[in-house]
Amino acid sequence: MHICVVGLGNIGFNLLTYLVERFPGEVTGVDINRQRIEMIQELGFKVTSDYQMLNAIDTWVLTPSTGNQGQTIFAVLDEMLIHPGALISIESTLPPGTMERVKNYLGQKGLILGRDCFLIHVPHRVMFGVDKTVCDTPRVMGAFTEACLEKGRQFYGPLVPNLIEVEEVRIAELCKVVENVKRFIDIAFAQEMYRYCVNQGINFQGLRQAVNSKENVELLSPDWGIGGECLPKDMGFLRMVFNSPLLEGAEQGDLTYRNEIIRRVGSGRRVLVKGLSYKPGLKDLEHSRGVDLVRRLEECGNSVVVEEALFTADELIAKGFTPFEPTSENEKQGACSTREMPDVILERNKALEGIILPG
Repeated sequence: MHICVVGLGNIGFNLLTYLVERFPGEVTGVDINRQRIEMIQELGFKVTSDYQMLNAIDTWVLTPSTGNQGQTIFAVLDEMLIHPGALISIESTLPPGTMERVKNYLGQKGLILGRDCFLIHVPHRVMFGVDKTVCDTPRVMGAFTEACLEKGRQFYGPLVPNLIEVEEVRIAELCKVVENVKRFIDIAFAQEMYRYCVNQGINFQGLRQAVNSKENVELLSPDWGIGGECLPKDMGFLRMVFNSPLLEGAEQGDLTYRNEIIRRVGSGRRVLVKGLSYKPGLKDLEHSRGVDLVRRLEECGNSVVVEEALFTADELIAKGFTPFEPTSENEKQGACSTREMPDVILERNKALEGIILPG
């Protein structure tokens, strides 16, 4: 069996390494980012940027970011040389309705699903920092035909702990989108309650501890806002097909929360932002609301320094930030003078606390 993983970002590369362990010598990766390809080649993996080298693939696993209309998936399909009888598994999170468009696209090429090729949707699920691989959690699988489902069973059955087959592919499409939108709403609600508690002088963490003492309830912690690539993107996917006041309100609530941090700080102040990564404990700044916060504070005329334990001072400087580095023994011990210390310290999960509203 020859397997190709298409798209070698965080998800795709994780999947590539896992499949290489399970199928030594049978797995190739492809990505259009030549720099990424060179880096992965240096690690000893078989990868390429040339689809013409991939002319006998039995199983295609598609993991690229999709774009806001799923356009990346169709760009990939245009490049693929689809071998008769090949399985095409789309793991990328899709805008609802994309699988029907893929089916029609393949039909226009004269390919009949379940005979000439086998199409399934198995949206990826992974919590980086928790799951070791993208195959550690139960996976949902949907398809248009029973033959496609059977082909999917043969491939994924030995790889995942629980393969959940759904009655139609639209459920598989919606599943991952709904998971992420649900989390978006949960975080937005936590941010709203945090804003209320700060304005009323109520200890939010005390409230959270009390609420979470009930087994079937979880009040989350606020962060710098709802960041990352997936949650905002998938909220957009669902809102494209579903006009909902609840979804609109969650997006507006997140924006209001982020704007209030900026408003409370004001301008002309020296600000220390503690915690810059996309997620606590994950060395990644891409799609980080912490990064957005720093840039917006700077645009408002503030002098911003940052503290992030996951990055060295040189790494932060290289990314365009000013690291906070105590310059005296007193500062290192936390006994800084008022003149030397920042006017405002913003700490993730405590962003609004202790900031006096301007005026």
